[in-house]
Amino acid sequence: MDGSVVAAEDGLIRYIRQHAELAERSGYTIPAEWRYQSQYHLLLALGRRHTPAPRPKSLTGMPARLCYSNAARYVRDHHTQGLLYAEGFAATLDVYLSHAWTVRPDGCVIDPTWDDEPGRAYVGITVADPALWPCDGGGILQDFRRLPPLLRDGFPPNALADLGRPLTGPLPHE
Repeated sequence: MDGSVVAAEDGLIRYIRQHAELAERSGYTIPAEWRYQSQYHLLLALGRRHTPAPRPKSLTGMPARLCYSNAARYVRDHHTQGLLYAEGFAATLDVYLSHAWTVRPDGCVIDPTWDDEPGRAYVGITVADPALWPCDGGGILQDFRRLPPLLRDGFPPNALADLGRPLTGPLPHE
């Protein structure tokens, strides 16, 4: 594994952890029976590292700023290749953004929106259930209609795929 990718992933995980800590300190409380306090907590509990890979030559870039629907449509059209929808956060040029992409069975990313560049990192959940893929454009973790039920109840059984590498144990606080 390329050291620059691992370093970028570690920075992305620190970013997600910092936002989870901010959510905890915000004073906003969720009902005790909810499974996750925020999408950051959900990602820390269920997220995986996905390895950047070169974009297939047959894939021409899809429209910018439409990553959720781009990934959902691309995976729907290429599901027979074993691709699944993934969503979380990605790092590019030391900027961390909510993002969606597709994941191959080996845990490698095919990003229909961005060209892959060295140092890019992806941390997210891989969604196996096609009924959850947001073909209408809104993300799963960013859409107010979709997120609260997931924070409250979690994902349905077998809705997620365990593709990619673990986030590993707790990171030291900086």
